[in-house]
Amino acid sequence: MDQDYILRGGDKILVSVFKNEELSQELIVSPNGMVALKRLPAALRASGKTIGAFRREVQAAYAKFLNNPEVTVSLTEAALRSVYVAGEVKNPGPIPYVQGMILSQAIAAAGGLAITAKWSDVRVLRNNGRGRDHTYRVNADTILHDGTPDFLVLPGDVVYAQTSGIADVGNWVELYIRRILPVPITGIAVPTGN
Repeated sequence: MDQDYILRGGDKILVSVFKNEELSQELIVSPNGMVALKRLPAALRASGKTIGAFRREVQAAYAKFLNNPEVTVSLTEAALRSVYVAGEVKNPGPIPYVQGMILSQAIAAAGGLAITAKWSDVRVLRNNGRGRDHTYRVNADTILHDGTPDFLVLPGDVVYAQTSGIADVGNWVELYIRRILPVPITGIAVPTGN
């Protein structure tokens, strides 16, 4: 999943070339989005590309003078250091990103899901670098109760907890009945059967 992360200026990355340790290096993507790698004649554009796409480009560049190079690229420190948690959580807002953060940790850092949350429909919005967001639908209920593998969140992701059906009904009643009636509703009389 971290291969989907879109690189940007200020990100720190580790580029490793198997059996060629002298080519392995940790770099910071420059503000103009370029990265200068050892023994390559020109810098490569990293900004705006996924880690996976950039890895393939580095591998192709080294393949011009190495026989079948095996290249790995990993994010060691993100320039963007927040995950945004919104919707039906107790404390919505940005939370500090920690490498390897999973959805349940992001939700816990936001105080947990509110009683009005729809546990089976938590959305994760991720920018794909081409001006569009991709939305992942995650069932937090199965993660917490059934042992389903958790979802890896990335810096810049927006986690949105939807409202449950019963909360939607409550909101509808509040907006379209309670606020329209000229008198406040303080209680509902329940017949006792006498």
